[in-house]
Amino acid sequence: MLSCPNQHRRQKMKEDTIIRENPGKKKIISFLTGRGVITTLSSDKLGKSYIIDRESVLIGRDPSCDICIDDPLISKVHSRFTVEEDKIFRIEDLGSTNGTFLNKKKLSKPSQLHYSDRIVLGGTIFRFFIEEALDKTM
Repeated sequence: MLSCPNQHRRQKMKEDTIIRENPGKKKIISFLTGRGVITTLSSDKLGKSYIIDRESVLIGRDPSCDICIDDPLISKVHSRFTVEEDKIFRIEDLGSTNGTFLNKKKLSKPSQLHYSDRIVLGGTIFRFFIEEALDKTM
């Protein structure tokens, strides 16, 4: 039998863990806050997230864009994210050289985004999410 050199440390860490109690009187649920989030899945930028919380958000290589991505395959002004009043998110290609892809399909018109959609701009891959929060008052 192999012994774990950090076994005592792991047991100590286990003892220090605080367990959140929920006696059943309150339900803890999550809800969507209404802010969009795109997170990079590309290895050199893995995990970098950008918030989409305005009516119109430009993404491209140009520093004047709301979201500036350092990728030579992305056009200066590549795509636009829009948010409608009822929290519907859309993405639109703005005539980019290499196109905007949503779930492996090249966009030819503005398209609605859904939770966990895959977006490819140039050589950068993103995943779309809607920010969530916990509601502890229920």
